[in-house]
Amino acid sequence: MAHTLVDTVAEFIDRHALLNGDAPVLVAVSGGSDSMACCSVLRRLGYDVYALHANYGLREGADADEALVRRWCDEQDPSVPLTVVSLDAEARASAEDESLQEAARRLRYDALAKQALEIGATAVATGHHRDDQAETLLLNLVRGSGPEGLAGMRPSRPLQEAPSVSLVRPLLGARRDDIEAYAEAVSLPWRTDPTNRSLDYDRGVMRTEILPRLDDHFEGVRATLARSASLVGEYVDQALRPALEKRMEEGFVDCDPGGWLSLDALTDEPPVWRRRLLLEALRRTLPTASYSYAMADELDALVDAQVGRRVEVGPGTVWREREGLRFLPEKDHSKSLLPKSIECNESVSIPQGMLRVERCAERPASLDSESPYVAYADADRLGRDLMVRSWADGDRFRPLGLDGSKTVSDLLTEAQVPSHQRREVCVLCAAEHIAWVVGHRLDDRVRVRPDTEQVARLVLRPREKPPDHCQSS
Repeated sequence: MAHTLVDTVAEFIDRHALLNGDAPVLVAVSGGSDSMACCSVLRRLGYDVYALHANYGLREGADADEALVRRWCDEQDPSVPLTVVSLDAEARASAEDESLQEAARRLRYDALAKQALEIGATAVATGHHRDDQAETLLLNLVRGSGPEGLAGMRPSRPLQEAPSVSLVRPLLGARRDDIEAYAEAVSLPWRTDPTNRSLDYDRGVMRTEILPRLDDHFEGVRATLARSASLVGEYVDQALRPALEKRMEEGFVDCDPGGWLSLDALTDEPPVWRRRLLLEALRRTLPTASYSYAMADELDALVDAQVGRRVEVGPGTVWREREGLRFLPEKDHSKSLLPKSIECNESVSIPQGMLRVERCAERPASLDSESPYVAYADADRLGRDLMVRSWADGDRFRPLGLDGSKTVSDLLTEAQVPSHQRREVCVLCAAEHIAWVVGHRLDDRVRVRPDTEQVARLVLRPREKPPDHCQSS
């Protein structure tokens, strides 16, 4: 039985090109039969194996699991390099409003990614097997997943936390019974986590109640379900993903941060493709957001919404801009500046960049700077009590060259400043009024006149600009 499992894993690794024989592979070892077998089999196949064990301290047997893994790694010849991390899943779940399972999973993969990069591993291996695949397919089916969900777990995918590292599942073609038989044949120790069969968790219900009933009525149902997942995976890889990538290339722009999806890429598509494009943009820009049909519908509603509307998606925000949707990783990306005084010949940091007010030694030959980031003002009319702050609703000023006043909001709308950037715009204020909508328009009351004796130069050194579609779409 030992050779049977080793051969099965070796064939699966070769068929899916999972591992590079020259690079270390980091195995996530919980102490259960699956992960212990994964570590053991990869060593038998000659791979340079490292191990990582995560102790969450959430149940009575956690320390015993750690002790078993430590003992086994030390007893091997040569010993298996082991890293043990203590992770506080409860604290993360509370801080991030996540389930305890989700918090533990994210902490575990963060630790695996960090350790893989430190040791130069090109792959992180887990002990998921064919029975896990059957459970995953059924769970995704009852949750209403799309094609990617019905493809189940993939043999290999980039590790989200470290894209240069692959997450691989060498045991995905093996049955749980064969894995446990291998462990017994080679005297491999393991411990059973009772929560794996707990009815408090969806997977526990699937494992202890639903799949056994299916086994009673449908012979070989686990293998059949795993094969179905594999077939859907082939369809996703060979048909859906290429078509999706082509559409994304035509309509999606990577930004720093986040991304931008053109309305033209959405409006001419049938609903099924609109949802796929929206979810793919969400996956690329906000990978921890809810990836669901309901979320796709909520984002789809932005397509016909007014400019400036937005959807909060947990870790970020999606904004409706004039010609597209802007996906931002930060939930409150727009930065607000409380009133801050600024002296002449002093630079201050504002959300837009660095602002400086300086007195000119002599009157400039031309007052046309040919740049929105430089303006000239009458220093005396500007005064010495200068203050810079974020603009507020209802702020009005008298734009240079125009009769009457205008709201800052209207100015930014006419200038087609993207909605998600408007709150970053600041105003430089004299004693009683706005003197400059920074980077946009000077107030007429502080303009340089023929009788102006002292000229002040107002300069904004903006932060690095994002690509065109990401700043003025």
